[in-house]
Amino acid sequence: MNAIIGRISIRKNALRIGPMPIDRRRSLLRRQIIILLWLAGAVLDLPGAALAGALAGPGLQAHLAVYDLTLAHAEDRSGITSAAGRMVVDLKGGPCEGWTLDFRLVVQYGLNSGGSRLLDSRSSSWEAGNGHELRYTRQQYVDNTLQSRTLLTALTGAPGKPGSVAMRKPKELTAPLPPDVLFPVQHQLALDRAARAGKTRFRAVIFDGGDHANVYDAIAFIGAELPKGDHAAGVDGSGAAALAGLRAWPVSVSYYKHDGGADETPSYQVSFILFDNGVSGDIKLDYGDFALAGKLTHVDFHTTKPCP
Repeated sequence: MNAIIGRISIRKNALRIGPMPIDRRRSLLRRQIIILLWLAGAVLDLPGAALAGALAGPGLQAHLAVYDLTLAHAEDRSGITSAAGRMVVDLKGGPCEGWTLDFRLVVQYGLNSGGSRLLDSRSSSWEAGNGHELRYTRQQYVDNTLQSRTLLTALTGAPGKPGSVAMRKPKELTAPLPPDVLFPVQHQLALDRAARAGKTRFRAVIFDGGDHANVYDAIAFIGAELPKGDHAAGVDGSGAAALAGLRAWPVSVSYYKHDGGADETPSYQVSFILFDNGVSGDIKLDYGDFALAGKLTHVDFHTTKPCP
């Protein structure tokens, strides 16, 4: 996000603040959040003893999480003077029936022009428990007016073989996916196992549908395990007390367009506290010229049906 960001116009059904459409920023933000949610079971290239330890976690817990969003910082050229909103993440299902994620993000941006824009993103996705299929739909609104819709289905290929994505909205197209691409559940599984095994860096190719058919390289840096007990302060809800007793790590992930070149800068970065049950703590979403801070305020756990 850079340069002349204060120039506001609505063009081709996209709100622009400078050169990058805000509807794309919302899709990027959704991707940042979605990777924070998942833990179930994937195979990571770990030695036997480390892999055994990596498996000894509580697993993904279906949950409802609420975050309050504020402006962390903004450069003058961003044109943004304030931001306030809320994000709700509702994860249901299980490894047998698959995982359903309902997501709502609403942010009111104050602009240096004196005006404001209300951005509202609503999406729902389903990912198969084995990670081989993803179904995704999204509606995006600017000032309560529908700006865009996305509807697609994606499939992974056999090991070492390309997958595919079929999009119906905003336009019909089919496109290949790279071999061994990960959908969000499997990516987060691998990230969590890397943290449990003491790894400090993890790289993967991911696809989540949030940016149409585009694929991203995700490079994660994992910090040392944090002391238990003080990363759920101020959180309410039925699941809040459980967070205090869980393992947690600080994680920072940078996203690059897949095959974008060695000199490419990341499209965005996200930093967060990764709890060992799939809930993310406080987060920071950094777009370069400005960043949003997300404060976890509420967590409830859903009941997950056992596999037959």
